[in-house]
Amino acid sequence: MAETSWPFDKGDGQRVDPARWQSLTTVAAPSGVVGRWGDAALSVSVSPSRAGAVDVAPGKAWVRGFIYQTDQPVTLPLSTQTEPNPRVDLVVIELDIPNSTASLRILKGQPAAVPMPPGVRQIDGGLWQYPLAQVTVRRGQTAVDTIRDVRTLLDAGRPPAVTATNIPTNPTPGDLAYYKSPDSGAEELHMYASRGGWSIAASLGKAMSYTPQLNYDAGSYSAKGQYQWLSSNSMFVSINLRNTSGKTWKTDALNVTLPTKSRGGMWQVLTCALMNNEHGDGNGGMPNYVIGSAYTYGGSSVQPVFQTTGAPMNGGDWWQSFPVDSTLIITGVYVADYFREGNA
Repeated sequence: MAETSWPFDKGDGQRVDPARWQSLTTVAAPSGVVGRWGDAALSVSVSPSRAGAVDVAPGKAWVRGFIYQTDQPVTLPLSTQTEPNPRVDLVVIELDIPNSTASLRILKGQPAAVPMPPGVRQIDGGLWQYPLAQVTVRRGQTAVDTIRDVRTLLDAGRPPAVTATNIPTNPTPGDLAYYKSPDSGAEELHMYASRGGWSIAASLGKAMSYTPQLNYDAGSYSAKGQYQWLSSNSMFVSINLRNTSGKTWKTDALNVTLPTKSRGGMWQVLTCALMNNEHGDGNGGMPNYVIGSAYTYGGSSVQPVFQTTGAPMNGGDWWQSFPVDSTLIITGVYVADYFREGNA
């Protein structure tokens, strides 16, 4: 292959056609909607003016090296739906390099009991379809059921902001994306890796809260839990459970729910302790302070083992007594099942 270079003001370097321009710009700039987190640019919503249609808000996008922009809302009609199953359509910006255009269109999905969005065509020098939203069309009628925003928002060199995970198209190992959960409000930095694809590189900001649950209920108890992702598959968790029922609980082995499932196929250990000093030594048959470990072998819970349950000579045993006004503490890091590896 002969050497070549561009752009220049003379020689072959003067020729910057769409193919050359695309090969020049796509190296440095991913496709996405120009805007910051929370912007409505090119967002998709149910059309208030036309039945069986969606509106795309004004905005600008960078699509495989080319700009698409609309300064007014664009209304797109849905294809007629008469099937007994729902379908998922895909709203895209379609870059058509051979015809030197870029425009909005809807790719029609296939009706199914569990419908999936249609695939996109992404060919350099040809058609390149950039997705904006997945639109679920109700069964038997041309009407919108739900809209899932799948835009990637780009802003001056910052990691792109995404509204759903696994969205940036044509990722390369090392790519980053900012994600904020619409349900929990959790803010995360996601990274793409050759082993596993997109995953959480780290939680951002304050730790998230959740309410841990016991597998046994003999009355009231207070529960407080916090967690943060530390890396692609590592979760930090801190749990406090206090027996506020006014009585001591005696039962079989107690366990506590985790914020997300642990990886199966291997034992994991967190640190735990029981603070039991409000009613003097021996409250509920337990000493003032008991140390132990909390074990998990996959699944959504962790099971404490105390080293001084009953007579110290007996060694450790599962947690079976929750003295009145005592507090269970669990803290540590565990390997989560983010990649759904099961017991592999």
